[in-house]
Amino acid sequence: MSAATLQQVLAATGFLPDGLPTPGLYFGQEAQRLRRGRDFSPDALWRSPSSLTVYFKFEHTTPTDALVSKWRREVWNEGFAPLLWVISPESIDLYNGFGAPIKEGDTQKYLIHSFRNIEASLGELDALAGRISFETGQFWAQAPTVNRKTSVDQKLLLDLAYLESDLVKTNLERNVAQALIGRVIFTQYLIDREIVSSKLLKELCHHASLPTILRDSKATELLFTWLSQTFNGDMFPPSSASDTPAISHLSRVADFLEAVDPLSGQIDLFPYQFDVIPVELISSIYEQFAHAEPRVDNRRSSEAVNNGVHYTRLSLVSLVLDEVMDGLTGNESILDLTCGSGVFLVEALRRLVHLRANGQQPTRDLIRSTLYNQIYGVDISEAAVRVAAFSLYLAALEIDPDPQPPHSLKFQPLIGKTLLIGDAHTVGQSGDGKVVLTTPTGLKRFDVIVGNPPWSFKGHNGTEARRKMRAAGVPAQPRGEGLDFMLRAVEFSHEKTRFGVVLSAMPFFSRSNTGMAAAQYVMQLLAPITLVNLSNLCGWLFATATMPAVVLFARHRPQPSDQVTVVQIPWTASGAKTHSFEVSPSDIIKLTIPEINARPMKLKAAAIGCRRDMALLDSLASSHSMLGAQLATLDAELNVGLIRGLPNNQTRDARALKGLELLQTQDIRRFQIPNALPLFNLSNAQRPRSRDIYRAPILIVKETLSEGPRAIVAVADRDLVFTNAYFGASMPVAHRQSAHLLAAILSSSLASWFFLMSASEFGVWKRRLLQHDVTLLPTPDLKASVKSEAGKRLLQIEENLQHKVCTEEDWHVLDNAVFDLYALDEPDRVIIRDGLYRASWQWQAGKESSVASASVHSDIAQYAEIFLTVISDWLSARNKRHMRAEIFNLPKYSALRVVRFVLEDGPGNTRVDLIETNGELNDILNNIGNRLKVKLATALSGQRELRIHGRNEVVIIKPASRRYWMGIAALEDADAVVVESFMGGNA
Repeated sequence: MSAATLQQVLAATGFLPDGLPTPGLYFGQEAQRLRRGRDFSPDALWRSPSSLTVYFKFEHTTPTDALVSKWRREVWNEGFAPLLWVISPESIDLYNGFGAPIKEGDTQKYLIHSFRNIEASLGELDALAGRISFETGQFWAQAPTVNRKTSVDQKLLLDLAYLESDLVKTNLERNVAQALIGRVIFTQYLIDREIVSSKLLKELCHHASLPTILRDSKATELLFTWLSQTFNGDMFPPSSASDTPAISHLSRVADFLEAVDPLSGQIDLFPYQFDVIPVELISSIYEQFAHAEPRVDNRRSSEAVNNGVHYTRLSLVSLVLDEVMDGLTGNESILDLTCGSGVFLVEALRRLVHLRANGQQPTRDLIRSTLYNQIYGVDISEAAVRVAAFSLYLAALEIDPDPQPPHSLKFQPLIGKTLLIGDAHTVGQSGDGKVVLTTPTGLKRFDVIVGNPPWSFKGHNGTEARRKMRAAGVPAQPRGEGLDFMLRAVEFSHEKTRFGVVLSAMPFFSRSNTGMAAAQYVMQLLAPITLVNLSNLCGWLFATATMPAVVLFARHRPQPSDQVTVVQIPWTASGAKTHSFEVSPSDIIKLTIPEINARPMKLKAAAIGCRRDMALLDSLASSHSMLGAQLATLDAELNVGLIRGLPNNQTRDARALKGLELLQTQDIRRFQIPNALPLFNLSNAQRPRSRDIYRAPILIVKETLSEGPRAIVAVADRDLVFTNAYFGASMPVAHRQSAHLLAAILSSSLASWFFLMSASEFGVWKRRLLQHDVTLLPTPDLKASVKSEAGKRLLQIEENLQHKVCTEEDWHVLDNAVFDLYALDEPDRVIIRDGLYRASWQWQAGKESSVASASVHSDIAQYAEIFLTVISDWLSARNKRHMRAEIFNLPKYSALRVVRFVLEDGPGNTRVDLIETNGELNDILNNIGNRLKVKLATALSGQRELRIHGRNEVVIIKPASRRYWMGIAALEDADAVVVESFMGGNA
């Protein structure tokens, strides 16, 4: 086996399709340039759009365990590489790059799979860890041990959290403990980079290693003094003997560097190499300490630490900067008004230097001029700004091709010049005789503005305060201040400034009039924009956040001036394991500002659903009035129930309600109100509401979707009090049947689909409905409906369900009756049935179902039938041709599914055939590609979904996950094929 065989392996596994490197694949010196480290020099690497990296190393003889262990330790420290491939003439060995090093020569513990018969195993290797398997998530299902839980960021955070906790527990002030940790990390970085040698340490401090220096307080004082003099006050504030912590504290830090277990005293392998760990990661982790809140016992449990990883993930930083910095020259200026510890600024510095160097090795002057003149940050926290300066200095040293000698590396101060401590809303104004972020003509204008401003909910007082600061006619965001930061950022922009900012999703998707006004104002101001919906990733991307997130991009690429591009990033089983994103062409929808202004719910529908969903929303809104309006015609209204409140808040008279039955949170059943309820016995309550809203018959809707995606609804036929866990509409006795009809409609899949597409919180944040979510439901005329045949049938079904537990068949019957009442055609029924399924993705079981492999016998067959129905309707106008489908019966573990639709002459019936396959996935793709004269392997490098048109056929190739093969996907794909047929092109 030779180096040429490395290319053979890469070609067989999709990294070198059709003899050309897939995007992200690099060889030789380019691959080596893209990584940092002392010993490991890859022969090739592949980097995904989310910065995950797979390393390939070829050796002419099988390397020793000790050597592979050394390589893998470096790969682990880098934090982005889940896989290391070691290829030799005898085998191909795959190693877990996220597995924490535990001892020298620990390679066997982290060996995922070894392929001995290489020629015969390439297909198996491709199925396990090939590029398509990797990108579609199939690999992560087959290799569950490869997980971020053991990656360098998680372990370092845990270790440093314990270190900080132990220092504080032994009476070291928290800020002093954090400063000590920062100094030690930086010093170890200098040592690991060999900027500071053992010889120099010996000369300065009479000890050759940092742990031994720390165990000597006088030596530590000498070292810290030298560091302050050699660098500057931003990085190391001047220290004195009185600033040096006690020897017990220094010894605890020395124990950390020597991997001494603080409980057992045993010495383990110190796994960290600070010259390899990305500076952004150090910055992100150290941010935890800059904003740490004291605990009651001054110690955090390991569970709390594990659950509290909430810094800005580096994959999100890459997502933002990949967009806003695409096509820049390198001479642009960048501002982050809420920079925190500088994670965006560090990566922006690296990218600007790379652009300015234009393929050449950057000089120190170029690096420093970029740092001093193009990178600006503001934060209200002094600790955070100091970390930002620390991180930027580290990054500048890291990029420096020859950071020697140490005494020539002194930096200019950043704090007070380009890094400012202060409120972003007032920075730029004169203060203590100095003007910052200004020019002679006004505020400084920046070319790129990025960041992750606070999402905190300030309540009514905060909203009122911000409204006072707003200019006339500029709406304030009601639930936080993220959009206010956007408006402030605009003041530092010019007409071509690019924006990439992480914000709360709530103003964009809520039905709050004030929230929508604020969001629409910002979109109009910055259009064209792109909104990337991150709400599906809350579980790992912002695990401790109280709101879902979006990224707002503006003016970052050519688009029509009023365009809003909406990108939804779906949940994947591998996302939390890898901190990576998955986006397909079908996840992107384009709207216009006028469309959103006319029907605001379209914005959320675009972020959650498909084009067919939006068309159905338009159709229903045009055909029916909203539920709130329908209730008004019956002199009824939907109200929120009673709030009992705490004793000190129970100030309002509730005596009119005493003696009525009380419906509490867990009492209701679908279509049923229990007969024996407790009595309400309070004389006062916080908000008792009017006695009139509790008069029977009452349509009652539970606020939370506690039993799945269907709303829980029932009709109370007797007066009773319901709490604010419910919404209720007291109906006139003459319209009792309307209440029962609405109970059936609100329990249907149509309502679930509608709430998913339009509700303020369900689908993006919480599994609950708000009052106005329910009142917006398009509803047929109630007076006419109860008299119609469809309405009578639905009322009979609802009455039957009052006396039993609903089965799947019962729901199917109910849903069809509601469809009949709304006079929906079959495609619309497909959309709504799939809407119920998509609504189930708000629960873990539903999420996992969405990424399970689609069955060729059920999922794919149904997809093909629905696709053929749409095409047949189109062909029926001339009745001269018909279409059939061929489903390739690929193995269940295959990362893709393939369906071929064949157009044949003459009228005929559609049919779906299952085609047995004898080869691997690559063989099938090659055969199809050869017939259609398309390089499928290359095409699949750029897109997850392909539609390839032949003369009388179209082949559709998509990932195996079930979400790609739903009925609504068939409708959307068929629509696209019809359009493409007119255009005569491929997609």
